[in-house]
Amino acid sequence: MFDRNLFAARIMSLKEESELAARSEMLEEFKNGVFQLLRDLDASETKLAETTHKLNETQNQITNTSRLTALGELSAALAHELNQPLTVIKGLSQHLLRDRHEGTSDYEKLKLIADASLKMETVIKHLTIFTRNECLKQEPVNLNNVINDALLIAREMLTNRAIEVAVNLSHVPTIIGNCGRLEQIIINIASNARDAMMHGGIFRITTREVVQNGQRYARMSFQDTGGGIPEEALKKIFNPFFTTKEAGKGTGLGLSISSGIAREHNGEITVDNDPPHGCTFHITLPAAAQE
Repeated sequence: MFDRNLFAARIMSLKEESELAARSEMLEEFKNGVFQLLRDLDASETKLAETTHKLNETQNQITNTSRLTALGELSAALAHELNQPLTVIKGLSQHLLRDRHEGTSDYEKLKLIADASLKMETVIKHLTIFTRNECLKQEPVNLNNVINDALLIAREMLTNRAIEVAVNLSHVPTIIGNCGRLEQIIINIASNARDAMMHGGIFRITTREVVQNGQRYARMSFQDTGGGIPEEALKKIFNPFFTTKEAGKGTGLGLSISSGIAREHNGEITVDNDPPHGCTFHITLPAAAQE
């Protein structure tokens, strides 16, 4: 027998179940929507952080470029002002030397002035090379000769700090490059090594040929016995104006410019860090085509 009340109750139950299912579906959709909004918000925050970081990097690059430009102008002006009196001093000392007999007191004093003038002339040359970006003359270069020339300036600043200079030069292929620019790399690295070995140590210079993927390279390596480079600084040491030295004791330009010079020569500069025993910088440059 048909029970109208039971049927109505069943219909009501089905209706409630349907509404409950619909509400559950709506709740699930709402929950998914909230989760998606949260994911979008996280993505937006990440993108905002990345954009802010890039903006800060761009601002730093603009600032560094301005500082490099100013430094270049200052170096050029300084070199110009120093060159004029230096030319007079060098010329007069060389002229007076010709009228003195070797071995006399006057001759030795004038020889000291003439030699110091030549050294100062080399320093000024490196000062202008240090900042200018124009294309310089490139020619066949033997890196062993470049090292010996650079040591005319660098050796004294190292030995004055009780740092032993150990040189072991092997046969290396000729490269195409600019001697002045390459000497600047050596002087910059030697200067950093001097500052890293405040109480003396050993600065080792070696050269050797390496072969990578069938290509010949000449490699210069410079090892110091300082404390090494802090791990957190390793990724930044080639950035302009980055320095681990105390304020006022470093410009943070030496390694940045050295890296740029290596790239100019289609090479690279890398570092093996071994704290607290020191570190080794490698400059690897491709051999000349005819080699």
